[in-house]
Amino acid sequence: TAEYVPEKVKKAEKKLEENPYDLDAWSILIREAQNQPIDKARKTYERLVAQFPSSGRFWKLYIEAEVNIFTFFLT
Repeated sequence: TAEYVPEKVKKAEKKLEENPYDLDAWSILIREAQNQPIDKARKTYERLVAQFPSSGRFWKLYIEAEVNIFTFFLT
């Protein structure tokens, strides 16, 4: 079955095809990723840090998402 993708995410992906540095589009994808389980969100975070490898802020978001899953299982 096809997975539902919100229209705003589709539009953000299209914007990134035209300009991979569009921070507004990335913000939409990041917010969406933050509401997903890490196994679904990981691909978005990987793309984000690949696009902005020197952005500590984006690495921090990714690391926090990964750490949250471990914290969940440890409690």
